[in-house]
Amino acid sequence: MDDFEIRNLPGPFGAEVIGFDMGRDWTEEGRARLRRAFDERGAFVFRDLDIDFAGQDRICRMLVGDESPTDPSKLHERRVSNRGDEDALAPNGRLLYHADAMWHPEQHRIVSLYGEMVEAGAGRTMLTDSAHAWKSLPEEMRERLRGKQAWHESGQVYHRGGADLARPQRTKEYSCIKPVPLIHPDTGEELLFVSQQMTHYFVGMERDESEALLMQLFDHLYDDDIVYVHDWREHDLLVFDNIRMQHSRENVEKDGPTRVLRKAIAPMGKMKAETPVYKS
Repeated sequence: MDDFEIRNLPGPFGAEVIGFDMGRDWTEEGRARLRRAFDERGAFVFRDLDIDFAGQDRICRMLVGDESPTDPSKLHERRVSNRGDEDALAPNGRLLYHADAMWHPEQHRIVSLYGEMVEAGAGRTMLTDSAHAWKSLPEEMRERLRGKQAWHESGQVYHRGGADLARPQRTKEYSCIKPVPLIHPDTGEELLFVSQQMTHYFVGMERDESEALLMQLFDHLYDDDIVYVHDWREHDLLVFDNIRMQHSRENVEKDGPTRVLRKAIAPMGKMKAETPVYKS
């Protein structure tokens, strides 16, 4: 019998999973309960969870219904770290709201972050819900948007931020076009699929008109009354639906409080690098 509790966070999305024991075998009933709650709420918070990368990967795969064991040789640990890790992702700077790989036709479904080393005052992570944002738009705005297509690129739209934005170094940028609303491939929900960081414009609109419309939508998506703010502690696990949810983070400084988050995604290896349009 699974004795963990799933307690909804305040607001329209997210839940905390309490009393989850990684050392026990999960029953089919327990796995189904977690998947239903995850599909309904879009994000899970686990506190005081002592897990290695294989355990983190297992939770992510379970939430997408993948029960097959992962070949250990294919487990590639990545970290979002400001402590000089050689392979660190986004070591410093602020990140605007986005979903990972919005610019790819086949995004991975799950993103998870685990607090390996966290000091007080480390940059917080924010989440918002594009499914709730679409449903809560005025009907006239939804009708205005239906049938539109948005252009998404990797990197950040720097004119929407400031000098503290993270600036990843790439030799190529990637892009693709997706419809608004986007239909979630697994849940069938309609999503307000535009973001500060990666959506450049609506196809076929004048750029000034497109930017004005996007800014109006961003005010709705990132309303402080809706956003969930996660204050990191060591052994926190934050897992979210990467297609439905968007995340951002506060400015992280290289010499600021230690912030080392281990990252795992699911399904792994789904994206094909040759699929997007390459932009140099």
